[in-house]
Amino acid sequence: MLYFFAAQAAGEIQAPGVPETPGIYFRQDGSSWIRLQPAVTADAGTDGLQLFVYTGGYTDLGMRIACPGPKAAVRISVAKPTLYARAVGSAKDAMLIRLAKKKDRRVCKMSFSNVSVGNKGGFRKEDIVNLISQDYPDGSFSVSPEKKLTPGEYLLVLGAAVPAYDFGVDRAK
Repeated sequence: MLYFFAAQAAGEIQAPGVPETPGIYFRQDGSSWIRLQPAVTADAGTDGLQLFVYTGGYTDLGMRIACPGPKAAVRISVAKPTLYARAVGSAKDAMLIRLAKKKDRRVCKMSFSNVSVGNKGGFRKEDIVNLISQDYPDGSFSVSPEKKLTPGEYLLVLGAAVPAYDFGVDRAK
């Protein structure tokens, strides 16, 4: 029995040196770690609030969440980035949301009718990027998109909409 445990432990995938400080990280050029900061978000408005209140909650209520600025501070030029998390959220709650670019902000739409076990924030299905996740023995985990990301702005959400971590994907040069 002890032999089986040792063989199983030796076969586990190890996290590639994720920093010990809690947070979300991206490994730039395979060498230095970049820590993503929690995104600044603001309520950009609601859709259907009057009808929602009038019907006692029997209609749908939509919300728009905005991240100020036309671009995120962290820029990534890898089309299929792997993001690592240490002591922040869980892999099963991780979602990657594509943000719509506006002149002075980046926006995503949410709706109470979209809320589910796998979509706690109620994000629109067409804005959700499917992820592949990997849990590591040290308690950290990683997520990466199933397919290459198109250039644009993204928001990594771990369960509810806050905290979230924004970054942009630029064309590789």
